Amino acid sequence: MVIVLAIFAAVPLANFIATGTSRTLFLSRSNDADWFATMAEGPLQSGDIANLRELAVRYHQLYNTPVFVVDVDRRVIATSRSGVVVAEPDIKIALDSTLAGRLPTEPPALWPWRSGEMVVARPVVNNGRVLGAAVLRVPTENARDDVQRGLLLLLGGLLISIGAVVIGSVRPVTRWVLRPLNDLDNATHQVTRGALDTRVSTDGRAPELRRLGDSFNSMALSLHQARQREREFVADASHQLRTPLTSARIHIEGLSRLSPTARFALSDIDRLGRIVQRLSRLAGSDRPGDVEGSEEPLDLAQAVKERLVGWKAVYAADDLELIIGEMVPGGVAPELEVDDILDVLLDNASKYGAPPVEVSVLRDGTEVVLAVRDHGLGLGSRDLKKVGDRFWRSAHHREMPGTGLGLAIVRSEAARVGGRVVARPPIGGGLVIEVRVPLIDDYEL
Repeated sequence: MVIVLAIFAAVPLANFIATGTSRTLFLSRSNDADWFATMAEGPLQSGDIANLRELAVRYHQLYNTPVFVVDVDRRVIATSRSGVVVAEPDIKIALDSTLAGRLPTEPPALWPWRSGEMVVARPVVNNGRVLGAAVLRVPTENARDDVQRGLLLLLGGLLISIGAVVIGSVRPVTRWVLRPLNDLDNATHQVTRGALDTRVSTDGRAPELRRLGDSFNSMALSLHQARQREREFVADASHQLRTPLTSARIHIEGLSRLSPTARFALSDIDRLGRIVQRLSRLAGSDRPGDVEGSEEPLDLAQAVKERLVGWKAVYAADDLELIIGEMVPGGVAPELEVDDILDVLLDNASKYGAPPVEVSVLRDGTEVVLAVRDHGLGLGSRDLKKVGDRFWRSAHHREMPGTGLGLAIVRSEAARVGGRVVARPPIGGGLVIEVRVPLIDDYEL
């Protein structure tokens, strides 16, 4: 509605610009025509028109406007250029009105898409008697250019006004239309953060957006139900495992007094017990990571020393030498599966390396380093870069049993807590596998 009103207001403004410019030009040249009519009064009575002709030529040269004077019989007495035809329609109409003593009428508006000259005529009068007329043929190109510039400015102002109205009205509408999408985007981010109970409102929405919102709510509900079923399964599984693990521990504990291997198996039972306990707590957690983030840092050196008790018995049973090197305390993420990592490294060293095998825990800047070294053939520079790749095995060991996944699991476990695995050849030969994990600064020794 506002746009329509602006357009209707622009039409009379455009007409005002065109007619105003035409009126200004007409009045300006009418004064010149009156002056020529005054100058032609004497020559028309005396017949001496030489001076009048000279004035016409000078005026034409100065203002680029042809001018001529006619007598009452419409004969051309003086002119600034030849070839004047008084029978031309515009000139005839102007002379009819002027010689009849009628007031001149204003010319039509000067629109840019039209062409032609403006004819201005004034009577030559003596004592109330019309002797002839002075006529100017006024060029209108410059005036039409002025009108065109004015119309362009008017059009620019109209477009700016319409644009301001459109922007002012469209922005609130756009915000209203996009609000459901913004709500859906925010809800999606909440779901990705683990808030599976997030829902979006579908009231008062367009049918398409209502269907999209319903689909999102159904997806979020399915994920929430899947999370609940997962927790229920973990809780039930951990509950069902407690009893047989407790029974197995009682039986193995009785055998551990007789066999070192049984004591190693007892430590595995304890590790399974800790895993079950962790699963049980995970089932009650509202967000992934809540359980792990609440545990105290793990002393890597202490965990390694506890696991080595069983491995020393295993190595001794196979007549292999296992050396416990320097053990520097250092706090690491509690979710690091130290037993799994150490089992893979010591098993690989016993199968693919050569004794003695040395285990140590050191600090290196902001990292705690678990290093396992053997004195076997080692690996070439190309093979060292492939350590930890899934299913990769050295050419020297392809005939031996194995899957090539052990070190890949170690690398995955280290990466899970922001660590890395480094394989390098030590001085004196063999191979060193280092598991480097971030040191927790606030860990108290």
